[in-house]
Amino acid sequence: MKSIFEIAKSGLRSAKRSMSVTSNNVINANTPGYSRQRVQKSPNGVELGQTYLGLGVNIDGVKRLRDQMNDILLHQKQQNMGYLKEKKNINSKLQAALVSDSGNDLDSEISTLFDNFSDLASNPQDTSIRNNLISETQQFTTRLHSTSDHIGQISNQDRNFAGQTLNSVNKLLTDINDLNKSIKQAKAKGEPDFKSLDIRGEKLSKLSKLVDFERHETKTGAVEIQIGGLKVVDENKAHHIKSEVDNVNKKFRLRLNNGHLIKPSGGKLGAQIEMYEKGIPTIKKSLDKIAATVVKKVNGLHNKGYGLADNVQRNFFNPGKTTAESIKLNQNIVDNPNNIAASSVAGEAGNGEIAAQIAGLRDKKIIGDTTNNQNLSEYTIKTISKPGVNLNGINSKVKVRDSEIQMLKNQQQQTAGVNIDEELSRMIKFQNAYRGAAKVMSSAQKMYDTLISIVG
Repeated sequence: MKSIFEIAKSGLRSAKRSMSVTSNNVINANTPGYSRQRVQKSPNGVELGQTYLGLGVNIDGVKRLRDQMNDILLHQKQQNMGYLKEKKNINSKLQAALVSDSGNDLDSEISTLFDNFSDLASNPQDTSIRNNLISETQQFTTRLHSTSDHIGQISNQDRNFAGQTLNSVNKLLTDINDLNKSIKQAKAKGEPDFKSLDIRGEKLSKLSKLVDFERHETKTGAVEIQIGGLKVVDENKAHHIKSEVDNVNKKFRLRLNNGHLIKPSGGKLGAQIEMYEKGIPTIKKSLDKIAATVVKKVNGLHNKGYGLADNVQRNFFNPGKTTAESIKLNQNIVDNPNNIAASSVAGEAGNGEIAAQIAGLRDKKIIGDTTNNQNLSEYTIKTISKPGVNLNGINSKVKVRDSEIQMLKNQQQQTAGVNIDEELSRMIKFQNAYRGAAKVMSSAQKMYDTLISIVG
């Protein structure tokens, strides 16, 4: 008789615990990061000789349904997605700085500059052509100034945003370390802290979008995190990461308190650092090269010629201003258009040989490197179109990565996500189980009462 009571009691406990866990699943169906839970059970009984006597059901514990390998793969894909999206964002800004909707871009300004020298070669004494040449050249230099300034602003924004991203990374590492402590304490007591595990999972997911890392779960339940091969969260501590910025040489270093340098290669932070140190400076260097080449090549011909005002040979551009930020016309040219040298012979007002030679620079391969020289228009077009070319490649990768992430999220949802219909059906099953156990208890009570009445 006693065994029947124990069986009924275990059934009531099992159904009650299962109902409680299932109800919690239903309530948290829309809670971000929540992983559904299941009560783990096993039959209870003893062997008496060759007979097995059932004694009800044991509650072995509650299991959190989560595919850890899926999480690791998802974090890896999200690290790459964070990297790609941030590179896309910065390249979009660079493209807007270099290319306009009107089509009147830097390559067009260079072409117009040579067109005006060609006009001057045909009519070297025409004052209106000389004035127009000065005006168009000033537009060219202004375009270089504004483009260089815009690129500089993007660089500064990127540097500041990288600092903000690093702050977010440090905050997440601290949060994960705090959750580690709670999870370790609970595991040591034999009572898993599912709430902290779910929150830690969300923190790791957020971290994966910001920076690339490797994770390792210890026997105590803590998760250790490495960035660039160095531990930033260990069994007992989160290590603060600080930035060291060299704005002159465009270096953004990350260093731990112990002095070790960290070099992230993925996530939002990895992209921001890469663009600050390499991507944006490459564009700026190309713009400076365009400015320096124009100044050097035009001056190299112009200072061999003569204007209409006197026989003094002058530079067309200020030779000390050779960057995109500083390029400037010679003030003597601006003050007196007749100082523009069109003639190759002093005193020959109708000679346009020098102007023709300068106009001919448009077709000469005078810029690039020793293995691949190009003319100015080709080099300029390649420079201003580079962010757009990068965007095309990034966009195709983003589509592939997004598809992979959605697939992994769907797979994880099948394992960890709460299906309301499924949970409600389980609630009905547990309600029936509870009623069944209660009937067993009631029947056992009646049997006991009958037995007592007989004995009495």
